[in-house]
Amino acid sequence: MTSAYWSGMWEDEMKVSRYAAPTLEPITVEELKLHLKIELDVLDEDEYLETLITTVREMVEDITRRTILTQTWDYYLDEWPSSDFIELPFGNLQSVSSVKYKDTDGTETTLTLTTDYLVETNGEWFGMVVLPYGVSWPSGSLYPSNPITIRFVCGWTTQALVPSRIKAAVKMICADVYEHRGDRITGMNVTENEFYQSLLASLRLWGNF
Repeated sequence: MTSAYWSGMWEDEMKVSRYAAPTLEPITVEELKLHLKIELDVLDEDEYLETLITTVREMVEDITRRTILTQTWDYYLDEWPSSDFIELPFGNLQSVSSVKYKDTDGTETTLTLTTDYLVETNGEWFGMVVLPYGVSWPSGSLYPSNPITIRFVCGWTTQALVPSRIKAAVKMICADVYEHRGDRITGMNVTENEFYQSLLASLRLWGNF
C-alpha cells in the first residue's frame, strides 16, 4: 500500500493512499516493441520496458489527474463536509468499498450503503458519496488523525476502454525516454512538456482536487 499526499499538478493537497495497484497497463510490452521497432522475440529489454510503461503511465496519470486502469484507493478526510456529498478524486469511479470513521476513542464505525449513503459513479467525471434524502453525516467528535476513510475503486476496467490519446501519449513518452536512456536531459520534464499536455488536455480532470 502506497501512502501519499497527492499534490504537484493538483490544485490542493489531498490525503490518499493506494490500497491495490492496477494489474493491467494501458499498453503491452509487445505494443511498445512494435512502436520502438524492436523485434518481438528479443527478450533482453522486456523487464526494462515493463518498468518504463508503468513509470510513464504514472506520469500520464499526473498530467490527466486520473487513474487509468482499475485500482483501489483510500481517501482520508479530517471532518464531514457541510454539503450533502463527498466528491472522490481520479474519475471513472467503479464502486465505493467502504466509508468508515473513528470517534475520539478510536472506535471505528462503518456506514451502510443505501441506508447511510449512496454512490454516484458519474461516468468519467468525479464520482461522489451522497447522503440519501433526510439523512445527515454522523455527529460527534472525531479522532484527531485521518478519522474518515473512504475506500473506492476507480479507473477504466479494460485496456480496450482506455482512450487512444492516452495510449498514444504513453507510447510517445516511452519512446522519448527509451531513446535518451542513459543521457542526462537538461530542462526537460515530461509532465510539463507542452506537446504531451496538449495531447492529453481533453482528458484532464478539472475540479476541486
